[in-house]
Amino acid sequence: MPTSLDFISFQSHGSRLVGHFFGPHGNGPFPTVLLLHGIAGVEKNFDLAYALREAGWAVLLMHYRGCWGSEGHYTLPGIVDDISAGIDYLSSRSDVDLTRLAGVGLSLGGWGVVTAASRDERLRAIVALNPLVNGQARPLTESEAAEFAAPLTAITPDEVKAQWLALTPLTDAAGKLAGRPTLLLTGDADELFDVDHERPLAAAMPFAEWKRIPGARHTFSDHRPALIHTVVDWLTRTFSPLPPFPPAFTLRPPTESDHARVLAVLADWWGGRDLSHLLPHLYFQHFNDTSFIVERNGELAAFLIGFLSQSESRAAYIHFAGVAPAHRQQGLGRALYERFFEAARARGAHEIHCITAPVNTGSIAFHTRLGFVASAPLPDYDGPEDDRVAFTKNI
Repeated sequence: MPTSLDFISFQSHGSRLVGHFFGPHGNGPFPTVLLLHGIAGVEKNFDLAYALREAGWAVLLMHYRGCWGSEGHYTLPGIVDDISAGIDYLSSRSDVDLTRLAGVGLSLGGWGVVTAASRDERLRAIVALNPLVNGQARPLTESEAAEFAAPLTAITPDEVKAQWLALTPLTDAAGKLAGRPTLLLTGDADELFDVDHERPLAAAMPFAEWKRIPGARHTFSDHRPALIHTVVDWLTRTFSPLPPFPPAFTLRPPTESDHARVLAVLADWWGGRDLSHLLPHLYFQHFNDTSFIVERNGELAAFLIGFLSQSESRAAYIHFAGVAPAHRQQGLGRALYERFFEAARARGAHEIHCITAPVNTGSIAFHTRLGFVASAPLPDYDGPEDDRVAFTKNI
């Protein structure tokens, strides 16, 4: 099935709620995100919804009672019942995988998703983006209340202020999320909720990952790519179908300091050949989120450098990968490639490319076993008499 975007509606307390259902390519059931905006919801996160769809997720972007075309009267505490109605709606669809159902909420939606998840275990993973933690710790000003109330139905600024103050603090609910994957993602320049506002929530759920984006404001307006990549990558890892990495080995993104470490082992790993010109420093600066370092007891055991194509939006490229001679034949190479496939798919890639020299029969055999299709030798591919075999794999 092709991708889709459908207008949908469902009921909450007798009122018709509206929303948008983003269907990914293929046949379900799909991992699914219930995507929740803030109090007024000017930032609705459509860009995040599209990115999730490209990564293979279905998304329900819903609107609470009394806002953006949904019937009924808006109340701040009432969004929790509306979220529950959204979960009921998703539970009725055959194309939704309820074992991989996540809730993602921004601002008041972050308060709503944590509160709803504390009452409903159908939400298997939770992402709170700059959430309201405690309304009493950060009361609204008169102008803020008026701005929030303006696009909402049947609620005054004074009612917004009063309901905001009366909301149950998230620290009272956070402990009930223990055992479920939880991400707290905040911007260090949030003009509405500063870092100190979020600290009590992080302390109340030590099981959660707390990631901070330097310079990001409340709606992440100037940091949307960072927001999108962080959320999509985290959800992909959380519901990854891949088996754990081989025991005794650790997997992490590279840092700039790894450049010298990798260069130092190249000659030993490649039989004395000087391949350092193939790995300039820039690969360890600008491609960290789609590359990997593997260590065993602190020693470098394997690495993979890969990136998404800047010219072909559906393509990704593996530039260089290697495994220490002492750790070969243990599945590290395959495991690294599978992690890269997963990361590339999460960014919307549908095919993987790489190359090798025609004389490298071991590499050709390895890629063929992984399902790559090898080309005939391509003469002068990288210059005179510098032939290559090109590989392509659909993911």
